[in-house]
Amino acid sequence: MLDLGLAIVHHITVFGLIALLAMEGVMLKDATIHPARLTRVDAGYGLVAGLAVVIGICRVIWGGKGWAFYEANPFFWGKMGLFVVLGLVSIGPTLLFIRWRRAAAGAETFTPPAPEMKRVRTWIRLEALLLIPLLGCAAAMARYPF
Repeated sequence: MLDLGLAIVHHITVFGLIALLAMEGVMLKDATIHPARLTRVDAGYGLVAGLAVVIGICRVIWGGKGWAFYEANPFFWGKMGLFVVLGLVSIGPTLLFIRWRRAAAGAETFTPPAPEMKRVRTWIRLEALLLIPLLGCAAAMARYPF
């Protein structure tokens, strides 16, 4: 029963990551974006990502399949690698959002520079694209060996 509960919570955190990333993407379509709100959504994204990691570790330790299953599973390691890359890619937008928030605190009519908006949209799209093979690895991992 613990395995089922951990699986459910793990899936909910992953869906939360997708929802928060989509929120960031939508918010970045508006040039008059409010950086403080964007920073809060991004902080939520980081928090949920951390929860996904913690719950994932709990699944590896206390889940029904055990460490031996994960250790020998190439899709588990692919998923872990993609999650690390996703985390590294998310650093750029986070730092930019924090910088925008600080700049907006000192100016009533702050608008993020167009080149930075374009760059951060690209990073967010890359994060969304990285989720596709990550989810593919998760599905393959659960069915390994085929």
